[in-house]
Amino acid sequence: MSKRTRNDSNKQSNNAQMKEIQPRNDLSQWKIRKVLGEPDVALDRMFKFTRPEAEHVLCSIGNERVAKAKEGGDVRVKMVDLDTGTQHELSFRKVKCGNVFGFKLGWLTHFVVRRRLKVGDEIGMNVDPNSSVFYFSVLSRASVEK
Repeated sequence: MSKRTRNDSNKQSNNAQMKEIQPRNDLSQWKIRKVLGEPDVALDRMFKFTRPEAEHVLCSIGNERVAKAKEGGDVRVKMVDLDTGTQHELSFRKVKCGNVFGFKLGWLTHFVVRRRLKVGDEIGMNVDPNSSVFYFSVLSRASVEK
């Protein structure tokens, strides 16, 4: 199978999954909704989940990956940006102290910088428990002060 054909079949698979989750249409589909604060977009910080958000993620990524994350290891996950149709790899992990989970590697580059996320933007995320793929959308942008 040629590289182009393989990529085309991956796109078709992603497109089929994306049809089920549409950006902004139905806000109830987003299991994780967050208005971004300064720590979420700071260049030296990781994106942290609340306890209920982390539980949703942990229930959706499989036992081996949960064990690795709880031990503090980097768990590579795929996130599809539904607004742009692009797929990115991020690192999901537990912080060194406490029982807090979040994204470290990939969050800043692939989302904060590339999507120009700012404090006050509202984002939505969901995890497909069958594929462990994350889905992301910017639900609303912060008001621009004049």
